[in-house]
Amino acid sequence: MVLLSKITTDQYPCLRNLKQTTFIPEIPIVDLSKPDAKNIIVKACEEFGFFKVVNHGVSMESISLLESEAVKFFSMAFDQKEKVGPANPFGYGNKKIGQNGDIGWVEYLLLSNNQDFNS
Repeated sequence: MVLLSKITTDQYPCLRNLKQTTFIPEIPIVDLSKPDAKNIIVKACEEFGFFKVVNHGVSMESISLLESEAVKFFSMAFDQKEKVGPANPFGYGNKKIGQNGDIGWVEYLLLSNNQDFNS
C-alpha cells in the first residue's frame, strides 16, 4: 500500500486529483488459492517488481481498517512516528530514495504477523 502525505500532495499539485487506483492487466495477479502461487510471486518479483494478491482470505473490513490506521499513523508528526522505534527488524523507518533522478522520501512501517512476537 502506498500513502502520500499531505506535504507530498501539497508540494506536487498533479497528485491532488488522482483517481482511485485501478489495476492494469500487466500487473501480475497472484491467486493464493492456487498451488503454484509461490512460483508466480517469485516470477512477478523478478520480472515486474510487484503484484496484486487475490483470494488471500482477508476481509474488506480488515483491509479498510488497516488502510485507515495507516493513514492516521503516517499523518502523525515525525517525532510521534519515531517513538514506534527503528525498523530493526520491526518499526518505523524513513529514507531518501531515487539514485536515478526520481528522488523522494519514503516512510515505512515494518510489522510482524507473528502473534507470539512481543517487542
